[in-house]
Amino acid sequence: MPNLYVSEAYSFYRQFILDYSRDKKAIYKQYGFSLQGSVGSKDWEVFAAILMGDRASPGDGADLENYEVKSAINGTSFEYQYHRNRGLEKLRDESTVDHLFIARSRTYTDIEVWLVDRVLLLPIFERWLPELEQNYLTEGRQRFRRSVTYGFVAENGKRLLEVKNGVLVEGQ
Repeated sequence: MPNLYVSEAYSFYRQFILDYSRDKKAIYKQYGFSLQGSVGSKDWEVFAAILMGDRASPGDGADLENYEVKSAINGTSFEYQYHRNRGLEKLRDESTVDHLFIARSRTYTDIEVWLVDRVLLLPIFERWLPELEQNYLTEGRQRFRRSVTYGFVAENGKRLLEVKNGVLVEGQ
């Protein structure tokens, strides 16, 4: 198990994800927008990097040097997207690192962070590889999307951290 920097990651979450969302809530509501999607994937990647003591990965491969980071609404699937120009390299790179899955509520007040060992994901990636190659043979196809279910993550992963109503309840 890697060393976790829970208090540092939680502080980042409170300031740059939770409080940021709460600060925007009234103005979003006034103009008919939901908070859904108002926190970007980079914020979750920075949060994960702090939690794991890792850094951004150079290039277009995995998000961090040692982890791929995915976030989705609690109970829904985590999407993987591969673009035509770098998709094969990205899929291969992602198969060499462990994966962090962040399940979150629509208002960002509840989160779970799960760690899934790359070995458990390899059969999935191996199944996707020929589909990805076939996808790019079709003219005009720029993206290839697949997903990993929340059920798979919860069954095969280790929960590292949990926040309920903005309060850290697990991972202390």
